[in-house]
Amino acid sequence: MLGTSRHIVRRLAMSSRMMDAAKKKTVEDMTQEMLQMPVSRVPPTIQRFATSLKMKFKSDGLDQSVKSILDRASAQLYYNCADNYDFQKLCDAFGLGDFMSSWYKLTLMHTWMVLMRLHSEFDGKAYMRLQRGLLSTMWLDIDHRLGIVSKELNQTMTGQNDMKHMHGLHLQTFFEYDEGFLHDDRVLAGAIWRCLYMNREVDPIHLLKVVTYMRSTVAWLETKDTNEILVEGISEWKQLRPINAS
Repeated sequence: MLGTSRHIVRRLAMSSRMMDAAKKKTVEDMTQEMLQMPVSRVPPTIQRFATSLKMKFKSDGLDQSVKSILDRASAQLYYNCADNYDFQKLCDAFGLGDFMSSWYKLTLMHTWMVLMRLHSEFDGKAYMRLQRGLLSTMWLDIDHRLGIVSKELNQTMTGQNDMKHMHGLHLQTFFEYDEGFLHDDRVLAGAIWRCLYMNREVDPIHLLKVVTYMRSTVAWLETKDTNEILVEGISEWKQLRPINAS
């Protein structure tokens, strides 16, 4: 099975990067447009499930065996991004509180890093299926986690407006990190300050640690074989040491 999977993945490999046409708009424009959309009356969980089914059976020109590999990989990779990093250690290192919001923002960061690593490996259709599958799994999981927290606190935490703002942060984070990562550390630090710290006052040392963590983690992901990432996932998150490290 592993040999078959690798054969199929090799057929998808391409050297060119995808350029998202939506970047013609600013991050603020994209986020505000999403937030100003009318609130749907359909419960979020139903929306997620319907979107997941639509994506699963939608005709996109990909071979069925390729779809199967990408769908399994996307679900596994999401849970690797959500569960396999040391949450408390990162909160301490980055100066974040032990909150659901911190988990969400750190999970977005790891999800972005995986997509950053993989988006140059496939053609457009294959990458979009992987991305959509990963994000669909993420939103279903978030609905579930918020439902548990709501019961524990005896208050509703799954309101439509709350979910819209979470979607807005997701869009902003991915666009900002894309732009920041491809520039120098100053630009990336600005993106992190806006998305991870939400423009709040932050210790520059904490900000520097996040910049280093993101760049060194993506560098480590680049050393991993694409087939290994898709088939085996990411059991733990590692970083490459800076070149001048002792």
